[in-house]
Amino acid sequence: MSMHVGLDVGSRTTAMGWRNDGRFAGACNIDQTPAGRKAAVNKLLELKPLSVVMEATGIYYLDLAMELAAAGLPVSVINPKSFHNFAKLMLKNSKTDAIDAQLLAEYGERMSPRLWTPPTAIQLELRAIGRHINRLTCHRTRAKNELHALKATQTTLTMLIEDEEEAIEAFDKRIERFRLAGRALIDNCPTLSAQFGHMIAAPGMGEISVFAALAELTTLPVTLKSAQVSRHAGLDVRLTQSGTSIDKPGRISKG
Repeated sequence: MSMHVGLDVGSRTTAMGWRNDGRFAGACNIDQTPAGRKAAVNKLLELKPLSVVMEATGIYYLDLAMELAAAGLPVSVINPKSFHNFAKLMLKNSKTDAIDAQLLAEYGERMSPRLWTPPTAIQLELRAIGRHINRLTCHRTRAKNELHALKATQTTLTMLIEDEEEAIEAFDKRIERFRLAGRALIDNCPTLSAQFGHMIAAPGMGEISVFAALAELTTLPVTLKSAQVSRHAGLDVRLTQSGTSIDKPGRISKG
């Protein structure tokens, strides 16, 4: 028996489809709730698949992937772009949750994707703090720009300027609070602490920049090479050369 399962993850429900020996073998829907995820684990343990494939879609896949991995199931979380190109290769014109689930199962059957390694609780916590600091920094920058515009004319009410200044001060306090929480996480984890020390030793890297980078890089597999990390960040160079007539300069992909 060669059983492969595909999971098309949505915000409320997840479509499950499975194939056995290269043929359609069944389908069902999973509620995106603790009870629904538990039922999915039980169903998959019953099926005993060789692969369980899902896409890395936003944040919705994470809880389900964590529970499946904890149950010892062979979970693979793949790049959505890779699956999109696979669907085009299979000449699938229609797109529904059920069709995508079956295609994901076929992807696992044909492509043998690498097993997913779930991040630790500390890694997820650090990433969440880093992303929240980034959001707060963006809000603070917008507030500073608004303050600059308010001060550009003498017709602006004083209370408006004071209110914007208070907002910026509040953002400063919130950013500092989460920065200290992130540093405490790093200092209490030998691995993160060593990584932080290596990164901050690089020329031009300050504490805020290192924290932001480490918060994102910490959840990536340690087996990734430097070129793969660059591609994950969209900093890889894309070349376009074809014959003698097309030879464009290389550009950062931003993918």
